[in-house]
Amino acid sequence: MPERIKTRPDLPSLFKLKRTMSFYRPTLKRILLPAALLAFISLADAMAQGIPQRPPSQRRYQHGMSSNGARVADGYYRLGVENLRDPSNSDRAVEHLERAVDLDETNAEYHYMLAEAYMANYQFAGIVRMPFIAPKVKNHLELAVKYSPQTIEYREALVQYYAMAPAILGGSYQRAYDQANEIAKLDPYLGLLARAGIYAEEGEGEKALAAYAKAMKMRPGAWQAYRRLGDHYLSLQEIDQAIEMFKQYVGVAPDHAESHHFLGRAYQQKRMYEEAIASFQRALEKDPSITPLVFRIAQLYEFQGNQRQAREYYQRYLSMVPSGRAADDARFKIKALPQ
Repeated sequence: MPERIKTRPDLPSLFKLKRTMSFYRPTLKRILLPAALLAFISLADAMAQGIPQRPPSQRRYQHGMSSNGARVADGYYRLGVENLRDPSNSDRAVEHLERAVDLDETNAEYHYMLAEAYMANYQFAGIVRMPFIAPKVKNHLELAVKYSPQTIEYREALVQYYAMAPAILGGSYQRAYDQANEIAKLDPYLGLLARAGIYAEEGEGEKALAAYAKAMKMRPGAWQAYRRLGDHYLSLQEIDQAIEMFKQYVGVAPDHAESHHFLGRAYQQKRMYEEAIASFQRALEKDPSITPLVFRIAQLYEFQGNQRQAREYYQRYLSMVPSGRAADDARFKIKALPQ
């Protein structure tokens, strides 16, 4: 497995945040397309399920891959993850990660990140492509778990898919619980949190809150329960409770860029823009590579009418990400905002 590269520090998965990278990334619930498309979705799913696996003779790099082949695959992987740092460049991320998977089909990390890239790309897909994305996400998450069954991160992502996707796209609460049980064997605390998330998706709010509370008592110094409960509150539009949970998240994980990022998101939803900007800036201090936050800060300054600061952050974003959809938007904003 290659050295783990994350699109965000301590961000375990696209799916657990509902979503959560949130200002850019969509949730699986948004795959619930209009009823007129359901037949098309079903057809796409059936097509995806019906694609045969390559026979062993075609798996050129499966075992004993040459060191050069491994380096090439790893290079594509790194290019894909680098592009995924800004989901507006997700087309490129998908292209590179697909090549990595083609070169090394048994690499769980490549499958996992390709699934994440497909989800980041969902919001930019045309209506014809959208129905084909969900089966690909499911397929690559299942392959990640198959090739690395001890990696909790991959199972957690699969729990989220099964719990959040409609049945027509392979969603299943029972399958989600099966994965949560496997996680519990590896880590009872994370297994309990996985079950809490499934309870929430089933509409069992009281059971979910009880599970989160139990997890906090089980491991009070851990950050995962605070973050996930905070995100649960955000999904319910209970913003004050979300802010409180994310403050506790910052308290136990002050060095995580993600903790400040999540608190900033909650402040933003509360329209507490000064506090949101301050939290996002602290996240950038912890990890300057989170380029979408630079764009978001520019937007928040623009919302406030602070055109000078907005221009400064759009220019800063453009210096970091000179190409892509968001870069084009930044150029437009720089021209449109008065000097």
